[in-house]
Amino acid sequence: MASALLAARDVTVVRDGARIVDRASVSVAPASILTIQGASGSGKSTLLRAIATLIPMSEGTVLFDGREVRAIGITEYRRRVAYVPQLPAMFEGDVAENLRSGPRFRGAILGRAEVIALIGRVGLAADLLEREASDLSGGERLRVALARALANDPRVLLLDEPTAALDPEAANVILDLVLALADSGTAILAVTHSVEHAARLGGTRYRMTTGVLSEATASP
Repeated sequence: MASALLAARDVTVVRDGARIVDRASVSVAPASILTIQGASGSGKSTLLRAIATLIPMSEGTVLFDGREVRAIGITEYRRRVAYVPQLPAMFEGDVAENLRSGPRFRGAILGRAEVIALIGRVGLAADLLEREASDLSGGERLRVALARALANDPRVLLLDEPTAALDPEAANVILDLVLALADSGTAILAVTHSVEHAARLGGTRYRMTTGVLSEATASP
């Protein structure tokens, strides 16, 4: 079995004296998928945000490729470990500018063919590139955010309810994309309330209940 590319050990998040996440540990190898199911308020999204370094941990450690986040640096870590929220914010400008934003930050410029390829990977048409990002629907925003993350060529994707705002057809596009990304070597850690979608993605499945993480059964 491949060694872990991303490992979270004993992650604990305490807010106002309550343990929202209680000593949760997960590890994801390259070319693999790990899903965390749970009801709203169970702590699964909080765990994902802590792993993404968007909120502080009260206890615990996150390692990427065997190194602690602080040894890597937050900027580089967030490029290699990309987080896509359930309700992503769009940057000012059109969709093409949103897709170019990450690479531009590190001095790279994406050409027209590259942004067309990116938007196509998430099942959207090239004519969307000229649309103002602020005018997109919720489902379109989610897919643009995923394409924006892919523009940085991450090795790990952290996905928070990646199909929640999508109709069944669009959800299937995203599920197929996630499976293809894992097949090509990307490590996937996704949280979802959908038992069906977790089963479709396969891989290792966990369940979170009131902040406690446990391995789920293989059957949906």
